[in-house]
Amino acid sequence: MTTRCGAAPIEKEEQLLKSRVRKNLAIGLVITVVITALSVVIADDGSKAEEFRKSLIVGLLVTGTVTGGTWLLQRRRPAP
Repeated sequence: MTTRCGAAPIEKEEQLLKSRVRKNLAIGLVITVVITALSVVIADDGSKAEEFRKSLIVGLLVTGTVTGGTWLLQRRRPAP
């Protein structure tokens, strides 16, 4: 069975899953870069490298958690 666009339903679901995960990953990385840049600019006590490292670690952990959680939830959800 194929859909109107020519892809099998399972393939279409996998493409949708990949696009959601990629979208969350891209948004998370952009937010991480912005927050990291802002925290480095705002750091006024000479600890710019430390602020950069901490912000980058926290941002990447949050991005990975959200992206991985989305991936797991979408994989476990039954197909309609």
